[in-house]
Amino acid sequence: MPANLPPTYYKLKHQHEAAKTDEERLSLLEEMLRIIPKHKGSEKVVSDIRRRIAAHKRAPTEKGKGSGKRSYSEHIPKQGAGQIVLLGPPNAGKSQILAKFTNAKPEVSSTPYTTTTPLVGMLRYENVQFQLIDTPSIMQDFISPTLLTLTRNADIALPVVSLASDNLLDDLDMVTALLNEADREPPENGHLIAANQLDAVDADERLEILKEFYGETFQIYPISAETRDGKETLFQALYAALDILRVYPKAPGKAVERDDPIVLPIGSTVLDAAIGLHKDFEEFKFARIWGPQWHDGQSVSRNDVVYDGDVVEFHL
Repeated sequence: MPANLPPTYYKLKHQHEAAKTDEERLSLLEEMLRIIPKHKGSEKVVSDIRRRIAAHKRAPTEKGKGSGKRSYSEHIPKQGAGQIVLLGPPNAGKSQILAKFTNAKPEVSSTPYTTTTPLVGMLRYENVQFQLIDTPSIMQDFISPTLLTLTRNADIALPVVSLASDNLLDDLDMVTALLNEADREPPENGHLIAANQLDAVDADERLEILKEFYGETFQIYPISAETRDGKETLFQALYAALDILRVYPKAPGKAVERDDPIVLPIGSTVLDAAIGLHKDFEEFKFARIWGPQWHDGQSVSRNDVVYDGDVVEFHL
């Protein structure tokens, strides 16, 4: 069932992504929640917004010099098709993943707790990009407010453990505690987890142990950031977990350009695609569509649902 989100929702969403203060972000989230039609197709969007509102209201604050209150929480505006936060213990290879798979240049070291503040890079998958965030390592018996906020607000919270560590089960227990504290309930098919350092000695044996204890709780993706083994399979899983699709706009009489798709939530409509292309396309006269679900070039209504890979031609 399509979400059928109104045009105002997308305007508020863009304002939220550009907001500078927690108070402004909270106000925009509450307005987005108010205008969203409540039905089966919008359940996931409504649930996500309610979770973010709750996270803002729980975030601790302190008095700042000359500025009233300042949040302890760390807010990183979302970019790309989705925000993915890496969570894990020291030496799991989070910074290595960021360095190898994105344009970021973090300090990669075997010294624990080298990463002291969140670091951001853009991860490219086919013709879309995800925002990948490396975070300070999780410490035993302490979860920082910054890490909690990032975990709550991210589209995907991705645990990273090391297949080179004999303590990987204890390490994953720490990550699970963080997910629980952040109210990140696992989806029906389980959380994704990156089991890094597949190239380490005895990694296969540790992977089997990990699958034995956590195979039903997590979707486990073994990778090596160093050799890039398993990278594509993990990227495909991240794309699927984001519940998004790509639509390609086509100008009348022109060839299709596939370098810059319109990225939308699954269940979006032709109207959503038009607004995603440009706000001026909201009042288009008619549209034609190409894709496996359609007869090539057939006319579609504003409320028809689009599918991943569809090509849409708008006539103004």
